Amino acid sequence: MVTTKTKEKIAAQDLETDTTIVEQLAYYRILAPLEVRSLLSRLDLSGKKSIPLDLTQFKNRDLEPFCNTFIEEIDKQSKHFTEASEKEEASNYKVDFVNMQKAAFNLFEGMIHVYGIPDDGIRLPVEEAKLDELKIRKNEVVYMNSESTFVTYQIIETEKGFKVVIEDTLTLDFDKRKKSGVFHLEKVKSLSSYMKCLRLINYYIQRNKFPFQYLKLSGGTLNVKGHLQQIEKEIEYYKELIDICNQIGISENYIFDDKEDLPSLFNAIINIFKNKQYSLLNIRQEKLKKTEIINIELSKYVKLALVYADRCFLSLYSEEALKIMDRNSSITDVASNQGKDIVKSVMLPDNRENYDQKVSIFASRKIEEMVKDTNFDFEIVKLSFADEHHDIQADLTITSSLGYIDFYDKTLDENYLKLALDLNQRYLAKYPEDDIAKVNIYLIKLKQGYELPEDEQNDLYNIKARAEMDNEQTICFACEVLLKNKAEARKLFDTLHDEDKKELIEFPIYRFYQDLE
Repeated sequence: MVTTKTKEKIAAQDLETDTTIVEQLAYYRILAPLEVRSLLSRLDLSGKKSIPLDLTQFKNRDLEPFCNTFIEEIDKQSKHFTEASEKEEASNYKVDFVNMQKAAFNLFEGMIHVYGIPDDGIRLPVEEAKLDELKIRKNEVVYMNSESTFVTYQIIETEKGFKVVIEDTLTLDFDKRKKSGVFHLEKVKSLSSYMKCLRLINYYIQRNKFPFQYLKLSGGTLNVKGHLQQIEKEIEYYKELIDICNQIGISENYIFDDKEDLPSLFNAIINIFKNKQYSLLNIRQEKLKKTEIINIELSKYVKLALVYADRCFLSLYSEEALKIMDRNSSITDVASNQGKDIVKSVMLPDNRENYDQKVSIFASRKIEEMVKDTNFDFEIVKLSFADEHHDIQADLTITSSLGYIDFYDKTLDENYLKLALDLNQRYLAKYPEDDIAKVNIYLIKLKQGYELPEDEQNDLYNIKARAEMDNEQTICFACEVLLKNKAEARKLFDTLHDEDKKELIEFPIYRFYQDLE
């Protein structure tokens, strides 16, 4: 679309008007099918007979690239493709910036054409749009004081300026026109991210720039207020806090709840675990004269499982704790809550020197409760069942494995299913004739998506035959379920006593039975 405008130049010479000089200006707008469709839609919604259009003025040497762009857009948005886009669903999308080859191209003024790409790979025009903001997420290794640090940040650019969010904690707002910015440090989300931001601010204070390679930021306005005036003291404080948290198992990458009273929490951590003000735990002091497992609620959101040994607290979910468990003969489990001591059995023998089995300290703990601990570490739980810390022949091996199968059903986390499989396979290696371990292994395989081959199906028929001879109806039921004979399994279940039914319903095999077609 082209329009012209005539300008008359008036010369005040001898009071005569000179109209011989005429300047004509040309304006245009690319009306490709996507834009026409968009304009017609806007016109229809407005209920008016016309709508205003923004036009762009032609400048020197604009004509040829404008014509080329127009032809290219028409070709990509033919009527056939435009109509097809209304019928087909795309699996991927591609964005084109119109007239981007112009030297003065403005990302936020130019139009965007969105194309859908169905499975056949043909680009179909979907809609026309305008860019409001552009987001770029970057990861970069920066060097501060000869140390490398991995930093994540996001750049959000708009027409007026851009914002940089570093580690979701430090925000930098820059105004393009003023060429200056304001920096804001958010509250602690994780100790690791907060420490990185403190170090970055300290680097900026010293050098008036940041250590990024991709992101060049320097010369901005940095308002250092309050505790940030003593930035190096803050860094030392958080270094110490991170060390203490590592000791009790709070990862420096742990994300604190938004509602957490962080100053109170951090003060409690330092007072209890650095200054040893154990009276704050509301635990009778005689409980701290021997090795104890102590469950502590530091706040509404932070719950810890700890070991007290050698006059020191450390995380129950640590290799050091496993070694302590191995050497101690009597361990109790104490929960500190609102000033009351609750002692729980850990199911360890009273005299381990005369006992030939080691048992994982987590064997009798329910996984549903363990994962609520802020310092929970699955890898340590898994390690506790290694031969070094756990005798696989122990009866608790199979009981524990059922808990992990059950927890997999609730979370679909494959790690728990793999641990359950490992426990049953190692147990079966010690007791090759144990039918319960076999049933558990077949159940896990089916949950993993495997189809049982003929030899394993025959093994289940043999297990069922032995169970029938021993009147083990629950095992017979399990075999029918694993063979996917739901009707036969239902008949067996109906013959069970009410108490047996109630017990069976709690097992993973029953939930698998319910899901059978």
